Amino acid sequence: MDSNQISIIEKTIQYKFNNQALLEQAFDFSPSDGNDPRSNGILRIVGKRAINYALTVTLMSYYGNNENGSPYKTTIENTVIYDLLDNLTSQDLYRVSVNVLGLTEYVESFTSGELVDMDRKLFEAIIGAVALDSNWNIGIMASVVSFMLDVDYWLNYGFGNIDSHPTILLFNYCVETGQSMPSYVYKRVKDKSGNIYVKCELTLGNLEFIGMGDSHSEARLLAAQEAYKYLSENNMTSQIAKDAGDYNETNAIDTLDNLTLKGYFSFADYHTDEVKGGFLTTCMIDEIDKKFKAFDNNKKTAKNKAAYKMLLYVLGKEVKEDEADNM
Repeated sequence: MDSNQISIIEKTIQYKFNNQALLEQAFDFSPSDGNDPRSNGILRIVGKRAINYALTVTLMSYYGNNENGSPYKTTIENTVIYDLLDNLTSQDLYRVSVNVLGLTEYVESFTSGELVDMDRKLFEAIIGAVALDSNWNIGIMASVVSFMLDVDYWLNYGFGNIDSHPTILLFNYCVETGQSMPSYVYKRVKDKSGNIYVKCELTLGNLEFIGMGDSHSEARLLAAQEAYKYLSENNMTSQIAKDAGDYNETNAIDTLDNLTLKGYFSFADYHTDEVKGGFLTTCMIDEIDKKFKAFDNNKKTAKNKAAYKMLLYVLGKEVKEDEADNM
């Protein structure tokens, strides 16, 4: 795991490690020996206990009432506390959390046996790593667990349908339509009155949505709600994907033309310059404020490559740059 990946994971879970070896260990599923020092097995043992500890403290902060000179009590029935803990520690919730956050893609390696419940085990290992790295700091542990699971949401809206969470709706939409996964960036901002908020910038393909909240969870939730609302009301991307059919670098020009005939945008304009060693083509569409370049020693191939980049863009997919983009 390189330093860039570590930085991405730390920003994703909102915790910076003092000992980054613990974070790397959390993502290592490869050793078959349960006592291998590289194994995340011990971190999962720690994580299970840490999660229960953190969630219990969080729930007590919500519902506990500890007045001086009085016995400890809660503002809700004790049986409800048990039910909430059972729901918050469900394996399904662990799974969707690490998948929505995009953490499974950083797993280093694993044996075939570890494929079973890998996402659930990864969640436990990450929290175990945080617990050890923070020396069991309950404030830190509760913050990371609450953020990753979005405890506030579930306590406010209940557990009737896990898939109803906006970030999960957005994740499933991207899976179903083949779009690139959303990315989340957080910043602390101050308004004119001096109040500090968390700003979440959600990027989805070529779209960007903003959420402002008192916490990272609230900001992420609001950004995801805006993104999913937009996609629901403007489902053009998913319809374009259906109408595009099977597309690639060899049929991209024809695919763009077919989409134009269906009324999505005007015909693409191609400008080709003969340069040393081949042809540099720029693809442009009037309604789209973006140009894409491609180079090849064959003129038609260069045009198709440029058209393919434009096609990826209008479908909300990642477009990789190459040297031709900067020529």
